[in-house]
Amino acid sequence: MDQTPIAFEYLKGRTYNQIGEKSIGLQSSKSGWDKRQETIQLTAFADGVAWVKPLIFFHGKGTRSTIMSQERLCDNRVVVKFTPTAYANSSNMLEWLDQQLVPVLNGEPTLLAIDLFSSHKTEEVLDTFRPHDIMPSIIPGGCTAQVQPLHVSINRPFKDLLKVSYTPSKS
Repeated sequence: MDQTPIAFEYLKGRTYNQIGEKSIGLQSSKSGWDKRQETIQLTAFADGVAWVKPLIFFHGKGTRSTIMSQERLCDNRVVVKFTPTAYANSSNMLEWLDQQLVPVLNGEPTLLAIDLFSSHKTEEVLDTFRPHDIMPSIIPGGCTAQVQPLHVSINRPFKDLLKVSYTPSKS
């Protein structure tokens, strides 16, 4: 399991267009959007089956109407969450374990590769792993880009595709 942040806007003062397009539409910037982001949490299984839904964390309080509005914009195969920072925290990590991961494990011993992000290694989260026979494989700091399976095989290529797909031009 791994999370990766995706910015709402990149490179302040520039517009983006797909490579090969003949015209460039101006980007409509909202105040502060160059500092906003969402975080996507993905989980991959060795058998290649998507047993749990991806999570998207948005910045905010997530009132019921906001959540419903955002859920309508997103694919129904993802779970939408709101957090004050747009990052996972211990509370939603515990919720993810309880509602998504543990039910699909069927009591089987599981190795879970995670990085050193603070919400992955709180006492509450680590205490939840034990009774469900989940062995966390915590990847040391500075090694994620080399050995974290999702970072290496999905998140990094995804971000590289974003960079290649859109070329900035001065507005």
